[in-house]
Amino acid sequence: MIAMMRRVCLTCLIGTLAGCTAEVSAPTAPVSEATTAVFNADGAPTVEFSVPDMMCPGSCAVKTKEILAGQPGAKDVYVNFEARTATVAVEEGEFNAEQALAALVDHGFDHSTLKGEAAAKPQAANEAVVQ
Repeated sequence: MIAMMRRVCLTCLIGTLAGCTAEVSAPTAPVSEATTAVFNADGAPTVEFSVPDMMCPGSCAVKTKEILAGQPGAKDVYVNFEARTATVAVEEGEFNAEQALAALVDHGFDHSTLKGEAAAKPQAANEAVVQ
């Protein structure tokens, strides 16, 4: 029984690590067919996070976006994998930056922090959304 549990845990660990080492190539389309994605077209206030634990664009960056997009008051999320940052366009007064940070940490992004004005006002997480 213990040996089987070890094999299952080892398999999960290998699967997780393999997912973060796979190279992801973006699909290519002719320029005339490509569409441009616009982040925060409404000009909503934003909160920026440093997420240094993102190890791969294929799964870690996608998971970061899912976590932040699932937070109450999040309108749009842009993840910059190379800079290891995530920017969230928020509904003013509805987004709690500290709760979003806690959600990142809960999912294994342990060294995540708030950047900019949001980091300067941790006691007022709901107010720490305007940049």
